[in-house]
Amino acid sequence: MRLTKCSYFVFKWFLVLMTVSFVLTCYFRSNSDVLPKSSRRLITRNITLFAATSFFSETLGASSLRMCSEEVKNSCTLTSDPKKLPEADAIVFHSSNVHHDTEGKYNALRKPGVPFVVMTMENPDFSELRNFYNWTMNCRMSSDVPMPYGAVEKLERRVEVDYEQIWNSKRKTAVWLVSNVHTTQNRRKDLTEKMVEKGMDIDLLGQAYKEPVECPKFGGDPKCLEKLFKPYKFAIAFENTNSEDYVTEKFWYRLKMLQVVPIVMTRVIYRNLGIPDSMYIAVDDFPTLKELVDHVKRVSADKNAYLEYHTWREEYRILDANEGNYGFCLLCRKLVNLSENPLKSYDTVNYKITTDYNEVANRYL
Repeated sequence: MRLTKCSYFVFKWFLVLMTVSFVLTCYFRSNSDVLPKSSRRLITRNITLFAATSFFSETLGASSLRMCSEEVKNSCTLTSDPKKLPEADAIVFHSSNVHHDTEGKYNALRKPGVPFVVMTMENPDFSELRNFYNWTMNCRMSSDVPMPYGAVEKLERRVEVDYEQIWNSKRKTAVWLVSNVHTTQNRRKDLTEKMVEKGMDIDLLGQAYKEPVECPKFGGDPKCLEKLFKPYKFAIAFENTNSEDYVTEKFWYRLKMLQVVPIVMTRVIYRNLGIPDSMYIAVDDFPTLKELVDHVKRVSADKNAYLEYHTWREEYRILDANEGNYGFCLLCRKLVNLSENPLKSYDTVNYKITTDYNEVANRYL
């Protein structure tokens, strides 16, 4: 009887260990398979990226790699020095800085196995240089080198959040800071003003309304933004278009650095990017604007309800555009083995956004 009982417990623990082993194996296998092979491959040689254009008025260089892993920073160089062009592993073009003579100039220098990469931080819709580029690098997760403005990453362990500090710093309801309110497809100006009409307390600031007192010469200065946004609980984070994967600093920077809750126009875009629902409020969750306004008023007046929108800070962190397996960090890794990442040739007609949600505002106007 004693032997039988002992054997039973041995067998029971054997099953437990086998189950744990199976679960862990599946976990690590499934999580590693999420990343492309190129992002997991070790960098075994030096990689040179040549910037053929500037990024608007900014020269592209080492600062674009500062958030990459040590491995990438030690192996990869981004430069605009013409002397480095002959040894370039990839040539990067910022779409807004491409000129009419670009094709002729660089086609003459094209070498096999050296991709021409077109980069943009705006909604990609290329109308020039058909079949000139080999890879795309932009906010769309389906691009060859995804370069979102931000992303969420789950932390290995929970961190403490100073909820009292967040709540005690908030004394105003909502703000919309906008530099351009010309008519947009998604009618964001009309929708915001209708929300005010329905009773939401929103301070309308920027060139089209009034310059913020805290930042009379607003130019995106981080300290100025922090001072401006600190007392607000919510921020209108409507993009100029509601398109697939197009989520800019209007959302990410306000969420990460300014500790406000973004109000966005449609949830599907954010949910498709894996952004937890509890990080933001979506207008299209509500049948009417009155119900949205009532919800914001209730949450604004209820400490516990408001702080629920900040609990994600215990479990997640926000990545920048060139961090982790995105942007220039990923581009460096893709170049390690081109056999896994073949070059393409893009016909611009086939690379336009086809999925948008710009009709959302019309439901409420």
